[in-house]
Amino acid sequence: MNDKQGRKLCAPKVLLVQCGYFQQRRLARGLRPPAHSSTLEIPSMKKTLIALAAVAATGVAFAQSSVTIYGKVEAGLQKMNGDSLKMTNIHGSRLGFRGAEDLGGGLQAKFQIEHRFSPDTGMDATYNPGGTNPTTGVVTPASSTFWNGMSTVGLAGSFGEIRLGRYYGANFLGANNKPDPFGGDGAGALRGIGMQTSTLPGYIRTANIIHYSGSFSGVNVAVSTGLKEGAAKAQNSLAVGYANGPLDVGVGTEKGVPGTLTNAYVTYDLGVAKLAFGLGNAKTAAGAKTEGLLLGATIPAGPGKVLVGVAQAKNKATDTTTNQKLGLGYYYPLSKRTALEVTYGRDSKAKTAAGKNVGGADFTLHHNF
Repeated sequence: MNDKQGRKLCAPKVLLVQCGYFQQRRLARGLRPPAHSSTLEIPSMKKTLIALAAVAATGVAFAQSSVTIYGKVEAGLQKMNGDSLKMTNIHGSRLGFRGAEDLGGGLQAKFQIEHRFSPDTGMDATYNPGGTNPTTGVVTPASSTFWNGMSTVGLAGSFGEIRLGRYYGANFLGANNKPDPFGGDGAGALRGIGMQTSTLPGYIRTANIIHYSGSFSGVNVAVSTGLKEGAAKAQNSLAVGYANGPLDVGVGTEKGVPGTLTNAYVTYDLGVAKLAFGLGNAKTAAGAKTEGLLLGATIPAGPGKVLVGVAQAKNKATDTTTNQKLGLGYYYPLSKRTALEVTYGRDSKAKTAAGKNVGGADFTLHHNF
């Protein structure tokens, strides 16, 4: 055996033999055993070595479990038409913990909890102080979802992964979020319009969820249901996709209290650019129908990448275009974990209260750990 510095160590059996050998030589020479020695020395050493072996074995078992601390701290400056310059938390600063334990036979127990916060104020990003609406008189109680990112426990194996708790709906992860070059964040974000996430904003994360995901020969499947638990109805979601080399294509749907959202996407990486196409169809609980379209591209440029895309939304009842947005951006990595990003967006159809086009720009610094 060797220690960490490469020095050779005697095996337990060798140590026992050597100790017995030197003890016998002392007796043969007529020497008394050392004052601290006794006839129980060898059995005692054997017990000690057995105990050490047990501790070592326990260490191996511990090595089969792991917990990882991860997160993102991001702050940026944003100026939107009609608003003053603000410091924002565009990409969702977070602190998370995830872990896994090997249960044997290829089965793992897993957990993940993630808190979202606003670094500009240090507050919980989801904190709502509550109060009374002066116009409607409706009282909103104070509320906060501390583990807003997710809070799940589950099992994973060759069959896929099952999560229980608060998590993303199957359609959001499997289809809705795929084509937007901006990841749905910042002034240039296109997902809200093209994939209709802003029409049904409740279709991102779901509480009381049972979520299954699996990948089989490039085919990705996800199914989730948010249990009723006092709501008007359960929230059910499904997504199916296929990924092979540069191609990624899929569809998904989600139905629940806000209405029904259906998405489809395809992305293809040409090397010189990754192209994206997405469709979104939303139907609210009241029956209003909207359809969206998204075209995007991510283009390597120097050490970073250019982000560009357009998105459009149309009211099906009136057949009128309600949104038509251009998004531009550049992502510049300072290291593997730190980056600068600037994005710009302008909607030529939607207007602010002052009559200006909805749009603006932001500049962010984000660090992952």
